[in-house]
Amino acid sequence: MEQVEDSGLVLQMQSFSVHDGEGIRTTIFLHGCPLRCKWCANPDAWTMDEEKCMRLRVEDVIKKIGRDEIFYRYSNGGVTFSGGEPTVQHEFLRGLVRQLDRRGIDMWIETCGYFDWNTVKDIFGHFSHVFYDIKCMDSSLHQELTGKGNQIILENAGRIHDQGTGMTIRIPLMRGVNLTEENLKATAEFMKKYLPKADIELLPYHNLGHEKYKAHGLEAHINHYESPDQEELKYAEALLAGAGVKIISYK
Repeated sequence: MEQVEDSGLVLQMQSFSVHDGEGIRTTIFLHGCPLRCKWCANPDAWTMDEEKCMRLRVEDVIKKIGRDEIFYRYSNGGVTFSGGEPTVQHEFLRGLVRQLDRRGIDMWIETCGYFDWNTVKDIFGHFSHVFYDIKCMDSSLHQELTGKGNQIILENAGRIHDQGTGMTIRIPLMRGVNLTEENLKATAEFMKKYLPKADIELLPYHNLGHEKYKAHGLEAHINHYESPDQEELKYAEALLAGAGVKIISYK
């Protein structure tokens, strides 16, 4: 029987979010992540210091969400789980999604895809849509940038897609890193072969997380990348669209 935890670590609960899925949503940022992306905007998810988080019970989270529930009903919104990586706390996440499912609340998730499928596949059956990061297709470069290769991530992408769940691939674009013709073409080919019903959202790199690094004593982990300009974004979108991949934006 799948294990359920009645409490977990929450970084933030953001009400009235309009960029994390359809309609008005509450985005729940859960603590923990298996990756160490060099551009991470939420490095507070890495720390093991519970004082930097909120330990909440499932019932506490459901109570907070209840205040926003009326807005979900009138906007076709709901709850989006983010992080960090929400599946790290899979027992807590399972407890949350079961309660929300009973209330008929629509649920989406943002995931890096690095998890054991057999441990969390029951949870993914509760989501109507998945935002799924594919940061780059070259596994060696992925290892360099995040600390992990991407084989498990690509395999899990196919598993989620095969469930029939709605899916948006997200790429955090950085000039000279993954904003290359080679990477974009490889992504399009992978999607056409394994994720034909998924669309894609391109997210320009930003450095808004740098203050969090300083606040958590992680200055040594700050890296500087260049964000693409509008012409480069149009180039990337045109290349993907020309390969038959649907472009979408929630921003």
